[in-house]
Amino acid sequence: MKAMAQLAFDGVCRQAFQRYAEVLGAKIVVMNTFGGNDARLPPGSMASAPEHIRFAMLEVGEGAILGNDVPSHLYEPMQGFNVALHLESVEEAERIFDALGDGGEILTPLTQVEWANRFGILRDRFGVPWLVLAQGS
Repeated sequence: MKAMAQLAFDGVCRQAFQRYAEVLGAKIVVMNTFGGNDARLPPGSMASAPEHIRFAMLEVGEGAILGNDVPSHLYEPMQGFNVALHLESVEEAERIFDALGDGGEILTPLTQVEWANRFGILRDRFGVPWLVLAQGS
């Protein structure tokens, strides 16, 4: 079994996943749109604009992040969770925190805490909440 986060966006899934691939050194393995796709939608799903992303998958280390766009009238800002990144080094945590925070909002500045060499929380420019943690030095 694998548990993965699926993030819903208001028309910016493509831009978000391209940015995450760049910042995290990750790989987009699937990205398809609503337009030009004859596959039926799952029950309860609703199509969005043809250029919007129907499904995307980003391989991040040993895990993955999934995403899609939803119709604007159904979109709700993400809340109640964080996408957690547990990193090997302080340097890597600082680089990724700064890159994800560019154009976003820092909720908890990246700092040393009792349980980690670095810990911080931010909401990126796409509305995704991230928790960044480095155990190593």
